[in-house]
Amino acid sequence: MKNVLIIGVARAGKTTLGNMIKDEFNQYNIIHADSIIWGIIRGTGKEEYYTQNVKARKELVHSDRFQRIILEIYKSSINQDTKKYGTILESGQLEPKYARELLDMGNLICVCLGHGDLDKQGIMKLCREHDTEKDWTYRISEEVLSTNADKWDEKNQLLKTECPKYGIEYIDTSKDRENILQKILSRIGEKVEIREEEESER
Repeated sequence: MKNVLIIGVARAGKTTLGNMIKDEFNQYNIIHADSIIWGIIRGTGKEEYYTQNVKARKELVHSDRFQRIILEIYKSSINQDTKKYGTILESGQLEPKYARELLDMGNLICVCLGHGDLDKQGIMKLCREHDTEKDWTYRISEEVLSTNADKWDEKNQLLKTECPKYGIEYIDTSKDRENILQKILSRIGEKVEIREEEESER
């Protein structure tokens, strides 16, 4: 199985796509980088601090050190996958320059999901339209959402510029998201089937 790396902006559909792939191809392992983040934060007893201090949390999760941690966990999962079930990593933290290291390992499908040409207000509106009770943004105030949206807008612009440099496809999910994610799933399915055929011929 091909491993799958999903990077991109918060609230662009990364978790949804990861779960769609897992549902379609059940053998996949899946890693959500946010679970790693909050595991570290809660394990150090700083959940309240990082929940209230968005800037400090962003600095932590986008630091070189934390991105290296994510890379090593993903590489370890791939290397220990002796039955080649495949591993999905869904991360809003990994920047293209770090994702490139994983692409160099081969046998990897990488996509980046973003908000296209939306500005901050457009991103906030889109977030509210797709919010469900399971989403962490569901209960936050407009003020806190606005603070986060500043960072999302900044990250979106960065990804649109950086992805082409590293050979990573940037996909705008701001319009007709469900249909776009379904098309990505179909494309990944085709690549998975090709890989399985190649392995069966060996």
